[in-house]
Amino acid sequence: MSEYIILRGVSFSYPGSSISIFDNLTLSFSEGWTVLSGANGSGKTTLAGIISGSLHPDSGTVSKSGEVVFCPQVFPGLSDDDWCYIYDGSAETGKLRSQLALSDSMIEREQELSGGEKKRLQLLCALARRPQILILDEPTNHLDSQSRFLIISVLKEFDGCGIIITHDRTTAAAISERTLFLERIVPSPSRIYDIPLPLSEALKEIERRKKDGRSAYDSMAMEISSLSSLSSRLGEKSEGMQKKLSKAGFDVHDHSGKAKIDGARLTGKDRSIENQRQRIISREKHIEDKLKAMEKPLMRKEGLTLKAGGYIPSLSFGPAELSAGDYKLTVPLLSIEPGAHIAITGSNGSGKTLLIKAIVAMIESEGRSGKLLYIPQEYSPEQTLALKQRISAMNNQERSIVLSDIYRLGSDPSFLLEGDVEPSPGELKKLDFVLSRWEGRNIIVMDEPTNHLDILSVGILESMLAKTDRSFTLLLVSHDEMFIKETCSVLWEVRRENGEGRVFPYLDI
Repeated sequence: MSEYIILRGVSFSYPGSSISIFDNLTLSFSEGWTVLSGANGSGKTTLAGIISGSLHPDSGTVSKSGEVVFCPQVFPGLSDDDWCYIYDGSAETGKLRSQLALSDSMIEREQELSGGEKKRLQLLCALARRPQILILDEPTNHLDSQSRFLIISVLKEFDGCGIIITHDRTTAAAISERTLFLERIVPSPSRIYDIPLPLSEALKEIERRKKDGRSAYDSMAMEISSLSSLSSRLGEKSEGMQKKLSKAGFDVHDHSGKAKIDGARLTGKDRSIENQRQRIISREKHIEDKLKAMEKPLMRKEGLTLKAGGYIPSLSFGPAELSAGDYKLTVPLLSIEPGAHIAITGSNGSGKTLLIKAIVAMIESEGRSGKLLYIPQEYSPEQTLALKQRISAMNNQERSIVLSDIYRLGSDPSFLLEGDVEPSPGELKKLDFVLSRWEGRNIIVMDEPTNHLDILSVGILESMLAKTDRSFTLLLVSHDEMFIKETCSVLWEVRRENGEGRVFPYLDI
């Protein structure tokens, strides 16, 4: 299989920084899709920039065969060239427009399109250029299942070299059998695991390798310690033997005693212990050399428990008719049993957020705010300021606990220590979560909780919100099918038909 991209000895650091993101990296890409995944800040977008040519390595070479097109997370809009490519009159481009469900009228009103529609338009612009190398940065973020299905279907037909940065395990499993997982603990450069498996299976394989590697590392370290102790004891014994076999202090006429020492020396008693010690020292050095050459597995503490508990009230909402502008959403009577884990799904714009905001308002109006943890999809400036003020009001011990919790959720907590750094949307979600997890809140409402989170954080959150944990009620909006499967047992579907919406509850997952 021919190689489209070859990186040889690539090193890179950002201007003004003494910390390398990559050091002497060698990597290649062939036909088919490769998934890039890893924690935020591990170097995924940097690597994509080096490959696309928007970033230049400090040393090393990057060889590419064919035209490269890079699609960033945010679609910048149609350029003059884009219009020429998507209306080139070819049957192939016409087929792409059809596959991505993009009509001429939709393309003409580009600014009015939904997030999912803009993503499809961005992909059309990229593929219409007939690239040999296509790089996508989180192409399915915020997308409903219909838009994801359309994008996956088109990506499966791409016959060049594709690189996709994603934490979407459903998309990754559908198109790729190779995962590059980037791991970085500052100030060390990124380490890349190249696993010939889809993302979910690759994560399990990496965890297995790290555990096996750490076990082997610890075993060798213990053996070195044991050999060192043994060589010390033998050294003491050898020194004692040397004193016993010394003729110093014997009377010059004590021929019998001197003869016994000479006999012991002839039998090698003065050498056997020291020889044994030297063999142990040699083995100890051999293992030490192996240990120095071995890369120590990075095992960071991860995962948290949710400190929920206490009385969980039964909740009910509706029947009601909610509205947003001209759009109406009909809601039947919804019962929320204590400890229930409910997922709300539906297409973009169907009214999912409208529904949970109404439920949150009802909970607050009933005086249950102290039991409620609401994680919105996006944070307003006022909400962001309120979170910062909660941190500022903490003492050093409390702030230390929050920093530790943020780290265990897979993030670098330094953004809390640097006052002039604005937290990212993902960091705000984690901060909101850890600030509330000690307060015994047992009604948790989350709107698209996996948006803006990296794959490590998604996995940790899944474990915390496991559907088997009935110590809290969970209500969440999500398009992440695997996340829903692990955290929820009941499904409410919001459907939009003929300009109106309706909620269909109590569908078992």
